[in-house]
Amino acid sequence: MRVDRIHRGLLFVGLVAALTGCRDDNQTLDELLDRAAELPGVRSSSHSALREEFRLVELSRGLPEHLNEDPVLAHQNAAVALEDALPQLETITRINEQTQAFLEAVPVADATFIHSESGALGAKWVNQTAAVDEATGLPDCDFEIRLEHGYFNDLTFVYRVAAGCRLLLVDSLYHFGSNDEVALARLAAAWKWTDWLAESHHVEARVQAAQLRSEALLVLEAFANRPGVTRDDLTTLHAILQESVNPWPSVKETLVRERALAIATYEGLRLHLCDLLFTLEERSQLRADGVYETLRQAEVEQVDADEAAYLEYMREIIAVADQPFHERSKHLVECDRLLRANEQTDDFPWFANHLFVLNNSLTLAQRELASDRGRIQGWLTLLSDALGVAPPTNNTNPVNGEKYQVQSRGSQRFVDLGDRRSANPRLTVPPLLGGR
Repeated sequence: MRVDRIHRGLLFVGLVAALTGCRDDNQTLDELLDRAAELPGVRSSSHSALREEFRLVELSRGLPEHLNEDPVLAHQNAAVALEDALPQLETITRINEQTQAFLEAVPVADATFIHSESGALGAKWVNQTAAVDEATGLPDCDFEIRLEHGYFNDLTFVYRVAAGCRLLLVDSLYHFGSNDEVALARLAAAWKWTDWLAESHHVEARVQAAQLRSEALLVLEAFANRPGVTRDDLTTLHAILQESVNPWPSVKETLVRERALAIATYEGLRLHLCDLLFTLEERSQLRADGVYETLRQAEVEQVDADEAAYLEYMREIIAVADQPFHERSKHLVECDRLLRANEQTDDFPWFANHLFVLNNSLTLAQRELASDRGRIQGWLTLLSDALGVAPPTNNTNPVNGEKYQVQSRGSQRFVDLGDRRSANPRLTVPPLLGGR
């Protein structure tokens, strides 16, 4: 069960389809999820702490029924077009494996290798890349997350967006030097998909967006530092990044929606749908730990107490979510400690710790979102300096509270992010940048 929360969403791919027939009570999975969506268990609970925590959530309008949004028409929905472009999970997996390895090698590769390898990879997926680029032109993107279905939502879209984004980044690299207009357009399209993931306010989707942006910034860095870069090029790069931070998607809203997903999932646990939340490897480990059958047939009282502990935890971290990460990080660590304090007792909230918060990695996810913002703001600071325009109004790194400062080393300018998870933005800019 030591699966990192950041990657957990991809483990659910296909699990919802695992129960396509009927259960012993002749109810299909869809029927059970519709039943769970009414939240009958928590609404009828006699557990006093759970009843109070649930009352507070309901009062704040934080239930799935309060947070669901109107669907986007299919013909205007980029997510639908992306699924048409990349329908097969096997293809998506191959694309991700091959393109991610290449993109992460870009900082140490020479221009000849980048051009030849991006051309070879792009040739395999020409039609898919064109279809993804076309999908990017649609006005809206709705990944159709149904909060009332909790963790039983199909999260294939996270993996699909990663594949589409990486195809666009590879194509951008291929056009470096030969067609810079196309190269920048592909980079902008790839970045747009990361914005859509972030705007979904789904934890796994936002963390995936952060990962993809770290790869996209490698492409941006390669473009910004190539010979012949112009002021117009840097202005375009600056504009691409600026759109992501104006406004920055609220971490608080993401956590509120995460809590709503969990509340719905607890209802699934009361209906003994626990099996659908674990991979085969996880089930084997649970059997070895001697807890598998207990979890599968968890008593209502156990689930109620577990959910009460989870909701108290989420209330604490949501209350400080608007603060910069560096200001709330110690509080988050303390909340994690308190949640697992009774690990050796019968009162230990197993599901809260190992399924929903997943061994502190909800805190790690929040840190990654802070690193994501720190990387983008660092690059905006550096590009603003190179262009001679006003720096970002928010000049503080959310990870560590330090001010962004442009430093020089020879002909190179850089911003030290002070974050071991992030590559420092660096730029070698000619003294005078001319327009096209």
